[in-house]
Amino acid sequence: MKRSEPNRTPSEVGLMVAEAVELAEIELRRFNVRLNHYVAARLPLLLVDPILIEQVLINLLKNAAEAIEHANRPLNERHVELQIVPKLSEDQNVVHFSVTDSGVGMSAEVMARVFEAFYTTKSEGMGIGLNLCRTIIESHQGRMTAENIYNGKLIVGGRFSFWLPASKTLIPL
Repeated sequence: MKRSEPNRTPSEVGLMVAEAVELAEIELRRFNVRLNHYVAARLPLLLVDPILIEQVLINLLKNAAEAIEHANRPLNERHVELQIVPKLSEDQNVVHFSVTDSGVGMSAEVMARVFEAFYTTKSEGMGIGLNLCRTIIESHQGRMTAENIYNGKLIVGGRFSFWLPASKTLIPL
C-alpha cells in the first residue's frame, strides 16, 4: 500500500453521512441495532477526501454495533447514536462527529491501547481499523478520541469522536 495525501475536495457533511449510514446499515441490521442520527443544519463544507471520511464513519458504526452484540444487550437497549455538530475546539471552528454505543465500554488497558497498530480485542480482528481511522483524521488536521460513557460509576457504553477543521472560506450550499 502506498501512502499518499488525501484527495481533498469541498464536501458536504450531510452527503458523506448519508453514504456512510447507508453502507453501515447492513451491519447494524445484522446485529439488530437501531441507529439514531442527528446532523446539524447549515454545517460548513469540509475540505476533505469524502471517501476516507465515510470509511472512518462506517468503521466506527460497525465497531459500535459489534460492541453492542458483544455486550448481549436486549433489543430495547441496542442503539447507536451518531451526532454531527459544529463546535469550537483548540480555538478553531470544527465539525464534531461522535458515535456512541450502548455496549460495555472499554477497560483501562483497552483504552490505553485502542488506537495502537495491530492491537485488537476481537478474535477475528487485525487491529488496524481504529489506528487507520485515527491516521485518516489526523491527515485531515483533525483529532480522534475514545471514552467510556458512565451512569454514575457504571460504564454503559463507549464513544468515539473526531473533529475536522471547518474552513472559513467554505460556506454551506
